[in-house]
Amino acid sequence: MSHHYDQHDHEKLLRWRNDLAAAPIEPDGFPAMALFLVKPQATGSHEIFRRYRSEFEKRDASFAHLVVFGMHGISATVRGLLDQAGLSEPELPLMMLAPSADPCAVTAIRLPSGESIEGADDPNGGGTCDYLAAWQDVLDRISITRPGRPLRLMGVQGQKLDGVDLRELAGSALEAAAAPPSLTAN
Repeated sequence: MSHHYDQHDHEKLLRWRNDLAAAPIEPDGFPAMALFLVKPQATGSHEIFRRYRSEFEKRDASFAHLVVFGMHGISATVRGLLDQAGLSEPELPLMMLAPSADPCAVTAIRLPSGESIEGADDPNGGGTCDYLAAWQDVLDRISITRPGRPLRLMGVQGQKLDGVDLRELAGSALEAAAAPPSLTAN
């Protein structure tokens, strides 16, 4: 690992995996799991993460429910998580979200790539749209969902990810990073 942010994100990935194992996500507990993959210059996405963190902390959600990678640089961890989810770096910044009751029902939501908290899904650009941004829609849904009740994501604007389980993503990214490169015969 050549950059400080590679080490920082790798250590955080280990902690996330360990927290998921130690305090499993319970369907009757906090209603959501969210993984933010951002880039340093996308400060609007950093602010959106802070708003989620505030709501999650207010409701005593654990670290396993909410984590962010990439704030200090696009690390090998960010690339590995993107790869495991079938996504790519040009899609950054984004949030992957799933109901705690169904961590395989993952939706990827694009976030603003600049300083503003608006604009990622704004067809007019610059925050001039007249509808609620997907990230705000989800945050509002989380804030009104009582513990033990399922988070409803029907109608949320985002990309449904098949074959992704947010409970398993940290482990699979670590396994992929530890695997030796495959040898191919010519």
